[in-house]
Amino acid sequence: MSPKSSTDDPKKTGWQAQKSAMTRDSILDAAVACYIEIGYAETTTAKIADRAKVSRGAMLHHFPSKTDLIRASVEHLHHKMVALYKNNIKKVTRDLDLDERNRRGLEGYWNYLSSDLYTAHHELCVAGRTDSELRGILSTAITEFDRAQWEANKELFPEWSARGELYELALDISRFMMEGMAIAAMVRNDDAHSKRMLDYLGDRLEEIFHQGDGAAIHKHVGKRK
Repeated sequence: MSPKSSTDDPKKTGWQAQKSAMTRDSILDAAVACYIEIGYAETTTAKIADRAKVSRGAMLHHFPSKTDLIRASVEHLHHKMVALYKNNIKKVTRDLDLDERNRRGLEGYWNYLSSDLYTAHHELCVAGRTDSELRGILSTAITEFDRAQWEANKELFPEWSARGELYELALDISRFMMEGMAIAAMVRNDDAHSKRMLDYLGDRLEEIFHQGDGAAIHKHVGKRK
């Protein structure tokens, strides 16, 4: 009878798998931290390995190529972004009236856009403008985030669902206005100005909701593809 291999020990095998997963997560956390602190252009596999405190061999074991590492780190970043967004939105309780929920939702979204995670995402998007491979990786992650955002908003703001085109208009105005504010705040942070803009946006959302079926703006707004 042949001796029992150490790999046959389920406890040892389970620990090895757990240790491998922990190492992989450490590498991905290090990659995201590098994007935030030094930017995508300055991030190298060597710097990621150094920050994660892993050997070059361990890096290659988990991510045989730089593309594999970038793809996994972008997915890791966006999983964190989805969790942060949902956590912020969950702080808005359903017992509030719609107008107050709208404003609290804007505050939660603004906190998300003001986070280091969004800063890293923006850094990657800028780099993706001239990097077709990175752009393709980001496109898939962004689509998944958009879906998660849509579902979270639908759950928190069920009244908007019946507004159809007006709901799409409200989402687009909020998103693009606030993302522009967030990008500007990366170089010129002005809390008072941001608050005024969020108050203004809250007023506009209230007006949009009460417009009814949206017939008056139909000719100005295309349907979401």
